[in-house]
Amino acid sequence: MNQKPIIHIGTLYAKAEYADDLIKSLAILEQSPGYISHECYRDLANEYKFTLVEKWQSKEDHENFVQSFSEKAMKQWLNMVAEVGEDSYFEAV
Repeated sequence: MNQKPIIHIGTLYAKAEYADDLIKSLAILEQSPGYISHECYRDLANEYKFTLVEKWQSKEDHENFVQSFSEKAMKQWLNMVAEVGEDSYFEAV
């Protein structure tokens, strides 16, 4: 049985001084097993709010990507984030 790709949608609020760095940091997604594509959208009403739409071969691939970071690397990345909003997985119907 072929598994359908999943879509991960997450909302991030960047610290003002790190907004551009946060966007640039998303390039690391492209090196991950199971990664298909991603797009990042900036909210028109809040320039520091971003919605990230990622396409992965499976939910497990995305979870493995998140778990692959060392505690130090994750802490550095989270330092750029003021707040993490919604985080959901979807599949095409």
